[in-house]
Amino acid sequence: MGVAGDGTRWRGAVVLGVRLRLLTRAARMAPTDGAPGGDRPRFPADNRHTIADNYSVHVALFDPCYLAAVRPGDAAHATRVLEALGDTVTLIDGRCCGQPAYNSGFRDEAKSVGRELLKAARGFDAVVTTSGSCTAMVRHYLPPMFPGDRRAGAERIAGTFREFGDYVAHHPGIDDVAFRLDGTVAVHEGCHTQRELGLAGQTHELLRRVQGLEVRPLAHPEECCGFGGSFAAKLPEISVAMMTAKLGDVTSTGARVLVSPDFSCLMHLEAGARGMGVRIECWTLAELLSRAMG
Repeated sequence: MGVAGDGTRWRGAVVLGVRLRLLTRAARMAPTDGAPGGDRPRFPADNRHTIADNYSVHVALFDPCYLAAVRPGDAAHATRVLEALGDTVTLIDGRCCGQPAYNSGFRDEAKSVGRELLKAARGFDAVVTTSGSCTAMVRHYLPPMFPGDRRAGAERIAGTFREFGDYVAHHPGIDDVAFRLDGTVAVHEGCHTQRELGLAGQTHELLRRVQGLEVRPLAHPEECCGFGGSFAAKLPEISVAMMTAKLGDVTSTGARVLVSPDFSCLMHLEAGARGMGVRIECWTLAELLSRAMG
């Protein structure tokens, strides 16, 4: 079933999806092995990967608050990939970068929770973050909230934060890990990942390493999915229109799986797809890479 149609007919279902299902239904998004075939990626039975024996660092994996709450299993996927690269991984689980409060004008509250995250992130070679928007918040907006020398200290810690896909793609051990997954996917890169972090196209580059995987391009890859955090709640009609256009772009590729480095976008799109009756599975980049390791 396509996504084109009467926007008024679907608005009630989709707004409900945006506002209520974002934090409940998306937790059940994990697909099963026995789903129908077609272009859906299949698990390889005999793929193996090797550890990068000559390179090892101690990294923190920052699993953001919304991701830890809605899809707690994703941290295991990211950890598995990082450990395959040879890293020692410590989980910073469920903390907030301060972005929801910051975007709503509550700067003191954003500073307070951001301070706790920076404290937890001290002492690691890198802090790998499975969210482009959280990475952008920490690197670009959190340090200026601290005065004087504290800002310099915040900048030093914030500089260790790396978006997951970017970190993996440039890891010295990446050539020692074999990825294989047969199937077809489409890719959505979030606005923060593309514009604020300057990583447009990074996900596609990384997925080229996955043997057997076909990545079908979107017609308008630079366009927003319509989520934008509180934007979806404050301006639901505009948000739904943007989401509908993005889903139309995705379904036009024929791919049944949508991959994104930003789960916040996937929550929004998955909720809309469910409300519209569109059959599509949403995987984070970490999940796909973990599955591709066999």
